[in-house]
Amino acid sequence: MAPFDSDNKATASAMNWIKVAESGYPWEREALEFVRTAFPTHEPYRAWSNFEFVADDGSINEVDLLVLTPEGFFLIEIKSRPGRLYGDAGTWLWEADGKLFTTDNPLIGANTKAKKLRALLQRQRAYKHKGQVPFIEPLVFCSAPELKFELQGIAAQRICLRDRERAADSTARPGILAAIMRRECPGLEGPPKGPSTGRRPRWSARRWIKLGSEHPSAIER
Repeated sequence: MAPFDSDNKATASAMNWIKVAESGYPWEREALEFVRTAFPTHEPYRAWSNFEFVADDGSINEVDLLVLTPEGFFLIEIKSRPGRLYGDAGTWLWEADGKLFTTDNPLIGANTKAKKLRALLQRQRAYKHKGQVPFIEPLVFCSAPELKFELQGIAAQRICLRDRERAADSTARPGILAAIMRRECPGLEGPPKGPSTGRRPRWSARRWIKLGSEHPSAIER
């Protein structure tokens, strides 16, 4: 199955994809472009890239990408290191160019950011009379095209690669696009959490969130 429908292949317009700031890293810009070029251009699809917010605890939090789709509200952390990736649910090990790098699983930090952002949005005056803000679900997008991905089981939950269509020398593979558009990703089983019913949430992007000039207190960049 193709990672997205043919009528959704148009590049997302400035109306529903808001680039709050330009990424300083070419690999991150390329990863964002991979998602943007396949992102639908109509409601209720919305995306905000590269912004910071000050949480209620005073911490400054960077967000690579936040997307709202009929399948959920997702905070996406981008990791673009190439090579080989293995490890467990707590610790990742990257091998690249003969070197070994050890990091914490970035999903842990993304989950903390998602909770802080939801709490901040819920406190905004614009949302106080609209019920609860949808649950924000964390995802990690490992965007390196030739990454040798060896995480398994719990360690691979909510970790997305690039979507890949079937070719003569490779099988089809769902990735970040399948995750945000169809919830095809380990750890995303079932309908989205929060104020929704079944597979179709009762929210719209315009109703729930407008990041940018309308809410400067939420964006500090």
